Amino acid sequence: MTQQNAERTASAVNDTPLMAPASSSRRQWLKGMSLAAGSLLIPISASWLTSPEARAADAADGHLVEINDWIRIDADGTTVLGLSQCEVGQGVYTGLPQVLADELDADWRRVRVEFVTARDAYRTAAANEALQQFVGASMSATLFYERLRIAGAQARESLVAVAARRFGVRTTNCVTRDGRVMHPQSGRSLGYGELVAEAAKLPLNPHPRLKNEAAHSLIGRAVSRLDTPSKVDGSAVFGIDVKVPDMLIGAILMAPTSGGAPLSVRNRDEIKARKGVHDVVLAKDAVIVVADDYWRAKKACDALDVEWKAGPAADSTTIMAQRREALVKAKGGVATNIGDAPALIAAGGKVVTGEYHTPYIVHATMEPVNATVHVRRDKGEIEVWGPIQGQDKVRWALGGIFKVPPEKVTVHTTFLGGSFGRKYVPDFVIHAAVASAAVGRPVKVIRSREDDIRHGFYRPCASGRFQAVLGDDGLPKAMHLRVAGQSMYNVIKKDHYEKAGYDETMLDGLYDLVYAVPNLRVEGIDVPQPNIPVSFMRSVGSTSSVFFLESFIDEMADAAGIESIEYRKRLLKHDPLATRVVEETEKAAGWRTKVKAGVHRGFGYCTYTGRGAAFSTYVAVAVELRVVGDRFKIERVVCGVDCGRAINPNLIRANIEGGIGFALTNTFKSQITFANGGVEQSNFGDYPLLYLVEMPKVETVILPSDRPPQGCGEVSLPPMAPAVAQAIRRATGVRPRSMPLPQTVTEARALHQADRADSGDGIRKGQG
Repeated sequence: MTQQNAERTASAVNDTPLMAPASSSRRQWLKGMSLAAGSLLIPISASWLTSPEARAADAADGHLVEINDWIRIDADGTTVLGLSQCEVGQGVYTGLPQVLADELDADWRRVRVEFVTARDAYRTAAANEALQQFVGASMSATLFYERLRIAGAQARESLVAVAARRFGVRTTNCVTRDGRVMHPQSGRSLGYGELVAEAAKLPLNPHPRLKNEAAHSLIGRAVSRLDTPSKVDGSAVFGIDVKVPDMLIGAILMAPTSGGAPLSVRNRDEIKARKGVHDVVLAKDAVIVVADDYWRAKKACDALDVEWKAGPAADSTTIMAQRREALVKAKGGVATNIGDAPALIAAGGKVVTGEYHTPYIVHATMEPVNATVHVRRDKGEIEVWGPIQGQDKVRWALGGIFKVPPEKVTVHTTFLGGSFGRKYVPDFVIHAAVASAAVGRPVKVIRSREDDIRHGFYRPCASGRFQAVLGDDGLPKAMHLRVAGQSMYNVIKKDHYEKAGYDETMLDGLYDLVYAVPNLRVEGIDVPQPNIPVSFMRSVGSTSSVFFLESFIDEMADAAGIESIEYRKRLLKHDPLATRVVEETEKAAGWRTKVKAGVHRGFGYCTYTGRGAAFSTYVAVAVELRVVGDRFKIERVVCGVDCGRAINPNLIRANIEGGIGFALTNTFKSQITFANGGVEQSNFGDYPLLYLVEMPKVETVILPSDRPPQGCGEVSLPPMAPAVAQAIRRATGVRPRSMPLPQTVTEARALHQADRADSGDGIRKGQG
């Protein structure tokens, strides 16, 4: 672990106070209420109640001593734990410090957490990416569990070594607990704060002795989240809250078409003459008005008269036609080829065919993208503050644009008001940097909700054509799975795509099929849309491919006359972990019991594998759908999950529940469509989210496991849509094959008739 290039956010110790929460009446009221409430809102760790000024003073006085890349200890025993992974709501602000504090034997009541960045210790090479600091693919716990245990144990060993020397005893005669080293035989003890200055000078043991499972005091405990109080009282600093000295605000107007660009601003002088407006800046794909405050900037932005160069035409009807044609006619990149599935299917027998579709969708984070940047050309330095999901991605991008070494780009990470992959792409940071370079001052650029939706980086649309031939036992002898859509990898990882010949994200859960099928061919077909930007989104391609796969499993089960869960268990009998999750979910849901009148059940399964096979999480969902009048209402969801050893069960439940809500939004509501080269949706009025009243009761069954912690932030999304589709099938006799799924019985039947008319008969055995 290296010690170079330390950077810390405003929640960390700096030479000067760089950030403070935004001043607003609501936040001030919340903070006042929290203080008035006293102990009701006092957290275990109150780092957010310590001002940046106080922390800077601590550092200047030398009170905080760094013992390794992750741990600093104050003379009074306060322990500061570094968090390299951004907190986007998944709970790493609590879960990862739990691991570190457990091995350190820190006093959890005296722990505070700070975001840290820019050291090699914080970087990973996951997901076939270059070594970098980033958050993605639900891999924080998997990648950092062992790393943080080692860091905590290293620090503990060093502290014990110093204490033992002072006691004049062997280290094996010392024990640690709650931030102290004790010698039980004599009753003597020393606090970590008394030992850290000397301990920090000792070399770190690269292979410290880790605790056994029985000795864990924090790992496995459902401790309360450390970030909740600050998010309740309004003191948490999100990107949109950042304030730095001499800062200006930028509002941005994006091109009306995807791939469009500004040619000129016809009324630029008039806009610049407005009170409080400093400049009108042309970026590659947008115009930015820089002003004293956001209101002035936004009003001026709305008054811009811009001549635009239009991007290539994009039209959803055409894109769908291209995908459907590609499924039948185009040559696909072969990801898996076992036996000769096409020949067996062509030979005839009980053949099942299904065609499925999903649309483009957008992240729609509660906090629109924003960033604050100061480009200091005279010093050859750049400083960034904001909701950053990929710190090194920002350094590389800005370093390349402004011709400065990446290590000269300092990135301060704030809390993220949602991301789901969106804030890994640094386009919004580039806009702020361009504006700052133009005016020579730090500039915060905030994108409006409308431009955030119309100019996102979308989860690609996809279409699947699945075929199988069933044997005498009703199980598939052969499956031929073809998926067509816009490839992400052919845009953002072109070398990887060209080497593999297919986009693995498009085929998530298919090319590495968990079900036992003796003959299998899986193909991916790129249908390029060069004017539509795409990137990673929560659960990536699984939200499409698992919908296709699990819907098709149900179709085969129907054709075979075998109950759907039993069908899955027969196909999973080689995998005891998968079978256990299916059976435990089945039991918890009461699947074999009679349902209430008007209630219909559906089931879905997924083995969610992290990018680069970093982890495997087994997850199943059982849903209960009620028809209320003409509308569908999901009333209950039971989710069984094996995500390895639970660091904090509360965080797992929160991730599962949040993922189910996110999935239901995508299942019933989410769709981005293109017409005349641009996105038709613009805000939550035409891109709606799940209402609170629509959220079902969720019961999470966390299966005990002796595997290391696996990912859980994304895993509950993929099986939800096919489970809902099966419930709709049972409620109406109609099987929906396109997302978003119908929300009413009338809509389901109308879509079914339209689908039959569109495809001729097109529905073969088992097609509902």
